[in-house]
Amino acid sequence: MKLIIATIKPFKLEEVREALTGIGVRGMMVTEIKGFGAQSGHTEIYRGAEYAVNFVPKVKLELVVSAAMADQAVETITNTARTGKIGDGKIFVLDVAQAVRVRTGETNGDAI
Repeated sequence: MKLIIATIKPFKLEEVREALTGIGVRGMMVTEIKGFGAQSGHTEIYRGAEYAVNFVPKVKLELVVSAAMADQAVETITNTARTGKIGDGKIFVLDVAQAVRVRTGETNGDAI
């Protein structure tokens, strides 16, 4: 099993969710986050005063999939979330040692 952590632009969330559902992903966790990378924030004007926005709003997706499905899920997120502009996000893939469904006690592959 693999844990995929992806940060994407907020307006791409629904499109990515639909694409992942289309390939058979059965669930994911979504968190609204703020961060910066190469984008390094930007400046905005509010009531005539200019100020720096150092952290940019992003959405973090976390999903656990079978190892066989990981590459397809990463490719789906990459293709769907890409705008071609700086700040499109990052994807990390980690190994999952164990998964347990709390309600039924199912483990590992059965739990996802």
